Amino acid sequence: MKTILVIDDDKMILRLATEALRNYSGGFNVMTALNGKQALQILGASAKVDLVITDLKMPVMDGYELLSYMSKNHRNIPIIVMTGFGSPEIAKQLKQKGVLHYIEKPFEITVLREKISDVLAVDSKGYIHGFTLANFLQAVEVEQKTITLRIISKRKVGYLHLEEGELIDAETDDLKGEEAVIELLCWDDAEIEIQGIRRRKRTIESSLMNILLEASKIKDERAEAERTSRSDDDILEDAVRLAEGHHFKEAQTMIASFLKDNPRNHRGWLWCSRIIVVMKSIEAFLSNAAKLAPDDPDVIEDIEKLSLAKKTIKAEQVRRCPFCWSPVESKAVQCQYCRAHLFIHNDFFVSERNPKREILEKAVERYTKVIGREKNINAYYYLSIAHLNLEHWEETLNLFYKTVKLVPEKKVFSDQLRKLLNYMALESSTESFQSELPQKKPADTDSTVHKASEKKKILVVEDSPTTRKVISITLGQRGYDIIEARDGLEALSRLNEERPDLVLLDIILPKMDGYKILSIIKDNAIFKHIPVIMLTSKDGMINKWKGKRAGATAYLTKPFKPEVLVESIEKYL
Repeated sequence: MKTILVIDDDKMILRLATEALRNYSGGFNVMTALNGKQALQILGASAKVDLVITDLKMPVMDGYELLSYMSKNHRNIPIIVMTGFGSPEIAKQLKQKGVLHYIEKPFEITVLREKISDVLAVDSKGYIHGFTLANFLQAVEVEQKTITLRIISKRKVGYLHLEEGELIDAETDDLKGEEAVIELLCWDDAEIEIQGIRRRKRTIESSLMNILLEASKIKDERAEAERTSRSDDDILEDAVRLAEGHHFKEAQTMIASFLKDNPRNHRGWLWCSRIIVVMKSIEAFLSNAAKLAPDDPDVIEDIEKLSLAKKTIKAEQVRRCPFCWSPVESKAVQCQYCRAHLFIHNDFFVSERNPKREILEKAVERYTKVIGREKNINAYYYLSIAHLNLEHWEETLNLFYKTVKLVPEKKVFSDQLRKLLNYMALESSTESFQSELPQKKPADTDSTVHKASEKKKILVVEDSPTTRKVISITLGQRGYDIIEARDGLEALSRLNEERPDLVLLDIILPKMDGYKILSIIKDNAIFKHIPVIMLTSKDGMINKWKGKRAGATAYLTKPFKPEVLVESIEKYL
């Protein structure tokens, strides 16, 4: 049975689509989400999704952000967009993101079903590796194949339609026919996906050989134009982007070449001084920058950094602060200039934390851009440390967890995450800590997922977003599937939808307290056998007695250590 994920913030649309699809053509397995962020959680789970149907205008994460994410991480999943704001410009934007199918709201169910049938009828036969597009087209011509090719390059998508080896039609962006074929042949690093045939009308009359020759000529002309139009500033900016992503060797090579042609460019010397680790060379390169631009504020600031570093650093070899580029000792835990801590060390949470916030905020912006360009573990890690120095606790947790998931074999990251979780678990119940946290709605509290997971499910009922996040990450690392609820009514709704294997239940909750929820669970024939562990900051015999009398399986007092929580859960599962 095919699985379809429907995403829309209108619950009526979700309900209508779910009912219509489940009863159509043998039925589909339907999963739903209210926004892009909830959809990402579903797509990131083990469940296989065969088709995504999404609205564009949504809260938290809109459809455009979701499409951008899917173009990087789920390119094989076809997408149908439904929108109430259709236009030629919207259609063009969707094509650029790889979406050829969209329907305007309000729509008839029959139209939606037709689109779904059309999309799912096109089975992917897999990707072709080791061939250029030109060579593969020649092979298809010899074999006289009838196929459709989906071409992907740098988030751009196009289609080639061949019938008995002949190109009959093509499309990409706002181009069609022969123009589209030539454009596709000019793309660099194109991936080729073979799909089943989509019957098309012939729009291409030229032979494949003539098209290949014309495309080769145009590609050479474009490459030459790019080489001649590329300015020195563009080259230096590319080098700076490499340095920001911690690709220091490549950046050094590029800047050295740049300075050979532009020896009087002070920014070249400034950046050259920032990405080397020998104090004498740093001083020499920075001196060149100062001679060329003595009044440049960046040069003046870097001279101040160097002067401060020379007072405290005796070694010739140094490292660079990942936030302000200041030279620091190789084993330093804190930068002497921006005062940021460089990692989570043993004394981090008892140390003074008063960084220069403006520098840290610029670093956050810089590393955010880097991870937008590439999958960069250094950028994820230092972005999380920057947020931690700024005491942005929720952002820190999310990013640190992402870092560990990207490189689970790096013990240094998981050790630091453990220290962070231990600290936050012990501190998250205090008023001063909570006041600094953004009170965000949990990511998946309202999503309705109609598919059982093989993992053990744990429902976490907790109104503190920080405590919820700590528990979710701690248990997620142990392989549990986490469902979140922030109040009593939401907890009962999630309980009915998800049928968890265990419930972690806070006592003090809005709308309905934990004791009332517990009594409802235990009075229900379906749910009464689910173990319930009570969580509370109230430690006393009366509270424990009330919990036990209502049917609680166990009782944990906040703050608690994550390992104690895990031990309790494993005991009852």
